[in-house]
Amino acid sequence: MNRSSNTIGSIELILAMMLSGTIGYFVISSGQAFWNVVLFRCVIGALVLGSYAYYAGLLRREYFQRNVLLMIILGGMTLVGNWIFLFASFNYIPFSIATVAYHMQPLFLVLTGALLTKEKLSGSLLFWLALAFVGLFLIVELDLSEISALFTGEASSDGSSALFGLLLALGAALLYTVTTLVTKKVSQVPSTFVALVQVIVGVFMLLPFADFDNLPTQTSQWIDLLILGAVLTGFMYIIMYDSFQKLPTNLIALLSFIYPITALFVDHLAFATHISLMQILGVILILLAVSAVKFNWALPRKEPKQAKREKP
Repeated sequence: MNRSSNTIGSIELILAMMLSGTIGYFVISSGQAFWNVVLFRCVIGALVLGSYAYYAGLLRREYFQRNVLLMIILGGMTLVGNWIFLFASFNYIPFSIATVAYHMQPLFLVLTGALLTKEKLSGSLLFWLALAFVGLFLIVELDLSEISALFTGEASSDGSSALFGLLLALGAALLYTVTTLVTKKVSQVPSTFVALVQVIVGVFMLLPFADFDNLPTQTSQWIDLLILGAVLTGFMYIIMYDSFQKLPTNLIALLSFIYPITALFVDHLAFATHISLMQILGVILILLAVSAVKFNWALPRKEPKQAKREKP
């Protein structure tokens, strides 16, 4: 992989993760149930991606080979399942815990990638990954009482199981890991075509569950859904999938932490939430870890002590 391709892929993924960090705002602002939000993301995203693919000449016969198409469809099912599981987890556990659980995905991605390629994980990579997780915990400011409730079997406020919510968030992380690996597997197919097929799969999956009796009643809500579909699905998945096909798995994993950093500042700007010194420290730790992997910073190794020569 040449340096130019790696740089372009890194820029694309950073931009995609920054856009991802704004999704929560538009989901809340739309006032729609998560089934409707995901459906409109897929419908509008399909229209945008389909139009672009048609005019760019990307709807070619060779991309419709059975094995390739089945792989892309599998990725579409896991992508939509990931959205459903993550949004559903918010009904059972606090957003902060769901965020931490969902961001086990970089670890899942690195470990799964290493198993598939039989590549040995370096101590430096594991250290920087662990440092990024520490930064994530500082950013979301987990409440220890909420964490203990997950493991003591206490119910959430609506009487549902908090542990079930945790499993939903972890399930979303696993599904997203599969989506990422599938996308890398079909690197010979343009990212736009991959994303188009996957959102079309999403439309058929979600149509039976949509609540058409409670559609948006305000223009601003339709604008929110339009942005979610056109920008945060159509455009975002073009550049994100293109980056997946260019970057190594370990760098994809670390750059994924840009998402919670962006979400933190979006929350601050949109809802006037306070950003603490601990959260700023968390941002610094994540950016340090990302830079370390990007520029191949290795931890210093201890030199083995030379055996003392015996005196004659």
